[in-house]
Amino acid sequence: MPALKTVIWVGWSRRDLRAFPEPVKDHMGYALSIAQRGGKHRDTKTRSGFGGAGMVEVVKDFRGDTFRAVYTLRYAGAVYCPSRFPKEIEDWTRDGAPGPGAGEATAA
Repeated sequence: MPALKTVIWVGWSRRDLRAFPEPVKDHMGYALSIAQRGGKHRDTKTRSGFGGAGMVEVVKDFRGDTFRAVYTLRYAGAVYCPSRFPKEIEDWTRDGAPGPGAGEATAA
């Protein structure tokens, strides 16, 4: 069995994820646990346009709202969760995605 990758929470990403409704947190947490083991959850999409960062987006609809989390596996054998969860990922592409090292990073 492959080693479990560490999740690196950048900026306020952990706090933001914890603010999601419980069913959404469960869904996102499960998707991240699959990523830690080197897999890909069925509800994820690989996004382009991030300078080769290999950003992956997880989307969950809940009670009329859409929740998104993004992460990358491209750095140092860890799962990096960037510091913002935009409503529309296209806004992020336009604004530029913060990479690892942007803001405060904490391991979980």
